[in-house]
Amino acid sequence: MFKQENKGGNNKEAETVIGPSVMVKGNLNSSGNIIIEGILKGGIKTAGEVYVGDKAQITANVEAKTARIGGEIRGNLNIEEFLHISSTAKIFGDINCASLAVEQGAIINGTFSMGKEFKAEKVEEKEESEIEQKLK
Repeated sequence: MFKQENKGGNNKEAETVIGPSVMVKGNLNSSGNIIIEGILKGGIKTAGEVYVGDKAQITANVEAKTARIGGEIRGNLNIEEFLHISSTAKIFGDINCASLAVEQGAIINGTFSMGKEFKAEKVEEKEESEIEQKLK
């Protein structure tokens, strides 16, 4: 994942960086690493890693291979492998991951589901079928 000595993530390894003064409304779909230091309202889906800075504010569901969360997230997290939640994190949503580390001081309001195999395709199919049922 991102190198420990560079808590802001490694910009050379990140494909997408949302700086602290940036606000984005919309969905981010990527196969590379994403660093978010600003504000995002939408969704995040990547086959890579997600780093959420200590002052970042996200209103979105997050799907990623691994993640390190330091800021505030209002949405569900589906992390395929490892999730690290820093002491400054505030998460309001459900968490699904293979393994987890939570630092003392983190605030989490939601349910945990661990050890289950996560497939992004299954989540998409479920969401699509729920939408189709509501439209009928």
